[in-house]
Amino acid sequence: MFITFVGCSSCVHGSYLFGTGDLLRDKRRSFLKIDIYKSIQIAKTSTVPNEAYLEEYEIDLRSSASGFIIGHDRDITLVATSAHVCTMRFGNQIKYFIPDYSPFDPKWKFQERNSFILNDYKGRNYAALPIEFDLEADICILCSSKISLPAFTLSKTPPLIGEKYYNIAAPMGLWSSKMIPMFEGRYLGTLKLRPERKRAHVFSIPTKGGSSGSPIINSYGEVVGATHSAYRGFENLCMATTQTDIFLAYRKAMRKLLKDYKKYKLIIDLINI
Repeated sequence: MFITFVGCSSCVHGSYLFGTGDLLRDKRRSFLKIDIYKSIQIAKTSTVPNEAYLEEYEIDLRSSASGFIIGHDRDITLVATSAHVCTMRFGNQIKYFIPDYSPFDPKWKFQERNSFILNDYKGRNYAALPIEFDLEADICILCSSKISLPAFTLSKTPPLIGEKYYNIAAPMGLWSSKMIPMFEGRYLGTLKLRPERKRAHVFSIPTKGGSSGSPIINSYGEVVGATHSAYRGFENLCMATTQTDIFLAYRKAMRKLLKDYKKYKLIIDLINI
């Protein structure tokens, strides 16, 4: 009796045990949904002594976003998300509430208090605080107490035009510990939206509010970008921070931890009480 085994790499790749589904099941462990609570005070001052404030505003917001574990240092975990998730000081978000506000006008005084709660795929919660920003690239690094889950690896090579990539996100806050949305699309190239912004990767991946900060990964599970914007009126295109800009922000955050680890550890312990 003769038994012949025939191998087929494409069959294995398409299998529900060894294909893309297995990759995403594994990588979703490193994804985090972020709950954000913002308290903002804005005042427009006057040069006239008797009229110190011309306008005053108080804005309280609650929103959600996406993020992913990017590294660990001793008892601290670093999480990547979008810069506009971490602060409303720059960008167009404040203009939705105050159309004539400008961060570059010295007459506007801005105070912001934020709190961030990270939710992992097991339903556990962690308080976090920002440690590094790159507003031009729209990337922010948060730090929290140790999350005992693996970190994503950043790709050393840029995405290839026409290739398929995958996104793990929580659009519109749609998320639970047993259901994490996953998407896919093609890489289209790079685009610069505004003069003050860096070039962004563009993917044909569905994107809504809440997707900001979500990882875009290749077929090896490596991060090639972090979603930060949808193309207005056409939400099947997303713009993403490049893997190079993510790495640069991560490296700066690590340097800060190496220099002031005890300070950040103390603050993290206090906000988690």
